[in-house]
Amino acid sequence: MAAAVSQMLRPLLLLILFVGSNSWSFFTAPAHDTATLSKSFQRNGAFSSLRKPLAARPRICAAKCTLLDPPTAEDEDDILVPPKYEGTIYAQSTPIGVGGIAVLRVSGTDALAALARLSKPGLAAPKPRTAALRSVIDPATGDVLDRALVLYFPGPKSFTGEDIVEFHVHGGIAIVNSVMAALSNVAGLRLAERGEFTKRAFLNGRMDLLEAEALNDLIHAETSGQQKQAMKQMSGTHKRLYQRWRTDILRCLAHVNAFIDYGESDGLVEEEVLVPVHGDASRVMREMKSHLADGRRGETIRSGLRCTLVGPPNAGKSSLLNVLAARPAAIVSAVPGTTRDIVQVRLELGGLPVLVDDTAGLRVAASDEIEEEGMRRSAASFKEADVRVLVLDGSALARAEGEQLEVVELLESMLEEDEGLEEWDVGKETAGNWRWSEQNSPYEEEEEEEEGEQKQEAKELLVVLNKLDLCREGGAGEAEQKELISRLKPVLESAMGTESVNFHWLSCESREGVDSFLEALSGVVRESTEHGNDDDAPLITRQRHRELIRRANAALGRFIDSQYPIDIQAEELGIALDALGKIYGEVDVEEMLDVVFRDFCIGK
Repeated sequence: MAAAVSQMLRPLLLLILFVGSNSWSFFTAPAHDTATLSKSFQRNGAFSSLRKPLAARPRICAAKCTLLDPPTAEDEDDILVPPKYEGTIYAQSTPIGVGGIAVLRVSGTDALAALARLSKPGLAAPKPRTAALRSVIDPATGDVLDRALVLYFPGPKSFTGEDIVEFHVHGGIAIVNSVMAALSNVAGLRLAERGEFTKRAFLNGRMDLLEAEALNDLIHAETSGQQKQAMKQMSGTHKRLYQRWRTDILRCLAHVNAFIDYGESDGLVEEEVLVPVHGDASRVMREMKSHLADGRRGETIRSGLRCTLVGPPNAGKSSLLNVLAARPAAIVSAVPGTTRDIVQVRLELGGLPVLVDDTAGLRVAASDEIEEEGMRRSAASFKEADVRVLVLDGSALARAEGEQLEVVELLESMLEEDEGLEEWDVGKETAGNWRWSEQNSPYEEEEEEEEGEQKQEAKELLVVLNKLDLCREGGAGEAEQKELISRLKPVLESAMGTESVNFHWLSCESREGVDSFLEALSGVVRESTEHGNDDDAPLITRQRHRELIRRANAALGRFIDSQYPIDIQAEELGIALDALGKIYGEVDVEEMLDVVFRDFCIGK
């Protein structure tokens, strides 16, 4: 009995000795050290877990929930002074160019000093969060640069958690340049780097990584769908889901560690502990797999879809592109083979960004190697497209001209020849603000299908039968048009490997049937991001998130299937906790910060 009591009291005695030794070290440390730390805490305001001193943060070993070695002074310096965090920064927060108003933002300990240097001598600081009309003075010459509204946001209750001063000046280029030059001459100020204001907000605990990424997405949103998704992520739906998973895994780890420390003394059997723990871990795994099996719809909303127009020469692909773009985006000519390379137009369809590719015409007998290469690129774009549109000359089909159907067989054979099609990253480098290249994140996308993720469904094919006006002039009425569709449908379903083939008669010349086709095209775009998902369910928006969830899911799977001793199994739970925490910045993520904030504008 005495031995059991002694064993139970031993951890408590060790904890008392640890706290006592550290408390004594704190009170016997030089006075200037504690004062420096206190001043640093006051200056930097609120802290996230990343910003807390190591002594104030729980440091958990994955195998046993015990405190690690006490933090050293070097560790404290690493956390209290992150790289590129020193000094007061300034930048223009509004877009560069002529406008009614331009906002110049200053953040840091010297923000009020900078305001004083650019104001008339003796003026007091404006009331917090109250606009004040002031003359902006050049400290070097004393010249009045502008009459501006000035706002002061004291930290820590500001965007960055620091003191912020904003100059709302008139948006003329000369005015903005002169005020920026005046700020550059103030001692202690430097120009902000990309995303540095938001980065400081994260480091000071004003937002987590998910909110920071959502803010960037909101700034760059060009469609209502992108705006809605960014706002949902900023509201915390994603973080609440990941925190719940993390809490469940942490509970599993606590039960396992309790058994490791006290199981033998309390007469517990390993299976009695692991059965319920494995049940909870399995439930979290199922939820993760369901979350991963979203068809990448969140990433599609954020980055945009690709729609490819293919068909034989002179079927009307370029004319249809011009109709969709409502401008002459592509050259239209009666000469076959006018389009030799891919012409791209960005549109908003169904509230989502869509990149439409007009491709080179497909025919059996290519005139030269340039046309042959253009056809190969057409097939590559068609294969990778999210929305596929086949444009055929309806009047030629009505006349039973075989060239229109030959292109279907040619396209089918080209799609079957996988070799070389993937090496063309068609269109992604020219997609502009929709940032296709961002998908090449530090976590390279795995080519193999991950277990639990949905396999790609057969894509719907929209078939445009163009030149309806010429078809009618040739004597083909509504009955003949329906009969033609009934003959084409089984041919195309077999060739394209899908039963979802929808036909649309239209005329790019008279615009008849164009509105109904646009409505159908917008519907396909919406379905590509909405089908099979609850409107309230959060979607994965970045490859970084997807990779970390996969890592956590794989660690849980290894924990459940492991045949190793229980203390080694517990390490897998620690890996899962670490991966989920990195999604929203709960653990040390300094190595990922440059990746997260590199796509921000300078003034944000």
